[in-house]
Amino acid sequence: MSRNGHTITTTRIHIMALDGIVNVNSLFTLALFLGLSWYPTAPDPTATLVTDTSCDASSSIAEDLIAFHVYSFSSFLFSSLIASAVKQTIKRFDNHKDDDSVGSVRSAPLAHVNLAALRAGTLVSGFGSVFGCGFLMMALMDLVQIKLGVLGCGNLHTFAAVIPLGVGSDKGVKFVRLHYSNESRKSMQPSKYLKIALFVKKWPHRSLAGGLERHALTLHLALAKRGHELHIFTTSPSNSSFPRYPMSNLYFHLSKPTAAGYLDQAFVWKQFQTQNSTGKAFDIVHTESVGLFAYSVTEPDQLSELLRNPDEQQSYALTERITKVVEEVRFFPHYAHHVATSDHAGDILRRIYMIPEERVHVILNGVDEEIFKPDPAKGEAFKQKFGVSKSRSLVIGMAGRLVKDKGHPLMFEALRQMFVENGTFRQNTIVLIAGDGPWGARYRDLGANTLVLGPLEQAQLASFYNAIDIFVNPTLRAQGLDHTLLEAMLSGKSVMSTRVASITGSVIVSTETGYTFSPVVASLKNALYRVWEDGRRVLELKGQASRQRGLQLFTATKMTAAYERLFLCISNDNSKREDYCRYQSPFN
Repeated sequence: MSRNGHTITTTRIHIMALDGIVNVNSLFTLALFLGLSWYPTAPDPTATLVTDTSCDASSSIAEDLIAFHVYSFSSFLFSSLIASAVKQTIKRFDNHKDDDSVGSVRSAPLAHVNLAALRAGTLVSGFGSVFGCGFLMMALMDLVQIKLGVLGCGNLHTFAAVIPLGVGSDKGVKFVRLHYSNESRKSMQPSKYLKIALFVKKWPHRSLAGGLERHALTLHLALAKRGHELHIFTTSPSNSSFPRYPMSNLYFHLSKPTAAGYLDQAFVWKQFQTQNSTGKAFDIVHTESVGLFAYSVTEPDQLSELLRNPDEQQSYALTERITKVVEEVRFFPHYAHHVATSDHAGDILRRIYMIPEERVHVILNGVDEEIFKPDPAKGEAFKQKFGVSKSRSLVIGMAGRLVKDKGHPLMFEALRQMFVENGTFRQNTIVLIAGDGPWGARYRDLGANTLVLGPLEQAQLASFYNAIDIFVNPTLRAQGLDHTLLEAMLSGKSVMSTRVASITGSVIVSTETGYTFSPVVASLKNALYRVWEDGRRVLELKGQASRQRGLQLFTATKMTAAYERLFLCISNDNSKREDYCRYQSPFN
C-alpha cells in the first residue's frame, strides 16, 4: 500500500502464516517423538491383531516405519528453520514498529521487504510441512499394516483405517496408491488357490538338511503362506519329533522310510489316492526328490579319478554310472514338466535327455532374503563367540556337507600346501567351516587355522556368513545351484567356486562378484592367493556387487512367484476360459 509518497508492505499476514507453520510443525514433531517412543521395537505377538500369518507385515515395513518418521521429522525441521529465518529477516529490517500513522492494522509491524523473496520463503516453508505430513501419513500406514495386516491382503479393517488418511488430500491419495502398489508386488494374492501334492524323500529338520530339502522347505512354506493348499508326502524322522507349522492349509502325510531311506512307494501311493479323492483333486503333483542324479555324478567321478593319488585303488563306479544315465534318459520323458534350477541343468535336459523345449522350465534357486542379509554386528558377535582373533586379515568360509563330490579333497590339499609353504598366509588366515561329514576330521588336523563348527541352525548360519570375508564352494557338481553360494551372496559376501557350467552360467558370471578356479589344486591355490592379495576392501566391493545380483535373481520371493505362475499355467482349465500361461502385469 502507498501513503505519504512512500511504498510500504504490510507484513503482519505473512508473519501470522509463518507462525502458524511453526506451530503446526511443532505439534507434528511432538507426535513423531511419541510415536517412536511407543512403537515396540522388539517383535511382540501381543502387539498385532493379525490372525493370518500370511498377512503379517515384513521387516521391511517396520524399517520403513522408522525411516518415514525420520524423513517426516527432517521435513518439519527444515520447514520451521525456513519460517523462522524469514521472520527474523523481517524483524531485523523493521523500522516502523509502533507507527500508528501507517498501515491498516493498529501496531502492525511493517518493513521494506522483497515481496518475491518473502513469498518464496513462505512457499518453501509450506512445502516442507506438506512433505512432512506426507511422510507422517506413510508412517501411519505402516503402523496400521503392522497392527492389522498388509494392504495386499485386502483386509477391510486395514483399508478402513488407511483411507481416511488420504481423504481431502491429493498427496495422501498418491501415497496410498504408492503403498498399495509396493505391497501388491510383494503380497498380491494369487488368481486362484491350488491344491498341491509334494513328494520329498526327507523333510528338513533343524540344521540337518541337504539342498533338495532346503529348497522344498523354502518354496512350499512360501506357497502355503500365499494361501495354497499343500499336502506333503514324506518320511517320518526316526529319532526326533516332526516340526509343526501354524498353518491350517499345510498337511503332512508321513510314512516309514524303506531300509535304504526312501519313500515306501506302495504305501505313499495309497495316501495320495485318499487325498486326491477327498474334496477336489490335486491341481499339481510335484516332487523334489528327482534330479539328474546319474548324469550329475559322472562329472565328479571323472574329476575324482583325475585327482586320485596313484597309491589309491581305482574306482569302477564311473562305468556303472553310464548305464544309469541311459536309464534316466529313457525314463525322464514320463514327467509332464521339468524344472531346472540352473541354466546349465535346463540345457542338459534339452540336449542330453532330449526333453521338448516347452516342457523344460528354468527357475533359479532362491533363498530367504529376510534372513540372509548384511549384518556386521552379528558377524562380529559370531567371531567373538568362536574366538576368531582380530589379527586375522582374511576369514574364509565354507558350508554344507563335507563330502568328496563337494570338492573337499581338493580344498583340503590346497590349504594344506599353502599353510606349509607360506607362513604369513598361515598366520593371517583362518577358515571357518559350517557343516559335517567325513572330511570334517581331516580339516581339524590342519590345526588352529581351521575351525570346524558342525551343522548350524539357519539363524546361526546367517551370522556365520556375516563373519567371513569370502565364501568358497569347491563343488565338483555342475548341475544345480548350491544354496550356500546364494546365501553368501544375499549376505553381501564375495564368493569363489569351481569353474563349472552351472556356476559360471548363472552365479559368478564375471570377476565383479567373485572368483572361479579350475578343479585342480594349483588353480585353487592361485585363486586363494589372489583373494589374500586383494584384501578386505576389494572383497567388500565384490560383496556389494554380489548382493545386488543376488537380490535380482536369487531371492525366495522371486522363486516362489515363478513357481506359482508355472503351477497356475499347468492347472489351466480351458472350460473356464482360464489363461494363466499368459503373463499379466499386476500394474495394468
